[in-house]
Amino acid sequence: MQKTYTGRYVNIPLLAQEINNLFLSEGWESQVMQLTTPMMMQPGMPQYYDYEIRAMKKGHFHHVENVIVRLRGYPNEFSIIVEEEHIGPLGRELINHRLFGTIDKQITDGMYDMPLPMQQQPMPTPQQPMSQPMAQTAGIRCSQCGYQNPPGAKFCLNCGTKLF
Repeated sequence: MQKTYTGRYVNIPLLAQEINNLFLSEGWESQVMQLTTPMMMQPGMPQYYDYEIRAMKKGHFHHVENVIVRLRGYPNEFSIIVEEEHIGPLGRELINHRLFGTIDKQITDGMYDMPLPMQQQPMPTPQQPMSQPMAQTAGIRCSQCGYQNPPGAKFCLNCGTKLF
C-alpha cells in the first residue's frame, strides 16, 4: 500500500517519529531507522529523507504481526509505503484507520508543516486593509494522540493523557 503527498512542505523526521509513536501507543514494539542515501546536498535544494519504521505485535500462541512503513522523498513530495507481513485484522485496522486516516488528516491539516526555505517562499502580496480578527491562543497538543486541546487543559479531551 502506498500514498504519495505533494503540495505541502512536511517535517518528515517528525512525521516518522509520530508514526512510530502511533504503533507504540497501540501496544506494538516499534523502532525508527533512518536509512542512508548517497545523495549529495546542493545549496538551496531540499534534503532527501528515507525512514523505515518496523513494528511488531506478538499475540497468543506465538502469533506475530509485522508491519514495515517507509517514508521517503523530499519535504514537498514524499511517499508513505506500507509493507505488510503476516498482518491480522487488528494490524489492518491500525493501518487503514489510524495511519491512513488520522495521519493523512493531520498532514492535510498542516500539523507537520515546516516553513518553506527562502528560495521557495512565495512573494508576499499587498493586502487591503481589513479588520483583523483576534488572534487565538494556541492550545496544547496531546503527545499521544495529537489532539489540539484548549489552553489550560490538564488532560487530553480525546484520550485522557495528562498534558504537560
